Amino acid sequence: MPSANLTLRRVPDGMTSETALFAGDVMGTGYHAVQESGVRPGDSVAVLGLGPVGLCAVQVAIAAGAAPVIAVDAVPARLEVARDFGAIPVHLTEESPRDVVKQMTEGRGVDAAIDAVGHPEALDLAIRLTRKAGTVNAVGVYAERCEVHMGLVWIKAITLKSGPANVIGHVDRVLGMLAAGVLDPTPLITHHLPIEAAPDAYAIYDRHEALKIVLTP
Repeated sequence: MPSANLTLRRVPDGMTSETALFAGDVMGTGYHAVQESGVRPGDSVAVLGLGPVGLCAVQVAIAAGAAPVIAVDAVPARLEVARDFGAIPVHLTEESPRDVVKQMTEGRGVDAAIDAVGHPEALDLAIRLTRKAGTVNAVGVYAERCEVHMGLVWIKAITLKSGPANVIGHVDRVLGMLAAGVLDPTPLITHHLPIEAAPDAYAIYDRHEALKIVLTP
């Protein structure tokens, strides 16, 4: 294991392997998105994209004391998970996220918006949902050029952040929160498959029929 002295951690007593899996990436990325957005108790947060990372960001934001936490997606099952976590679910196309945010924040916009999609339209919506002097964090993966409405970013004095999550930097805190039960990723696990079925697992996920699939060697 390369750099094992830096990257490996002992799984806390009593924690299942399934829960520990999330500390190494998904929950760590959700934690990073919230922390880097500077979320404080009482802040309003919008999370765009409710894949595993987005739903983990929802959990972390709620644990950080954010209220309201508005969760936006177009997959009903994902919206229900966000509701169970304590967020306000908003369907991307059947509702108006901008109207909901205006109503929930008295017209100000959210203090922080997290783009957990990695798509220009999600980033544009995040910018529009955020209040003046708020923060937008693009934690979703971008690999190509993307047009950004710099006029809105500039006039609203938005802090725009992006980049890969520093998962190793957060892993000890995340493990502690998982061990204490403050964070619980197990509702995200919808399928268990043998590792030989990995191609099928990817196909299932691509069809939006799963949230997180655990592969067992």
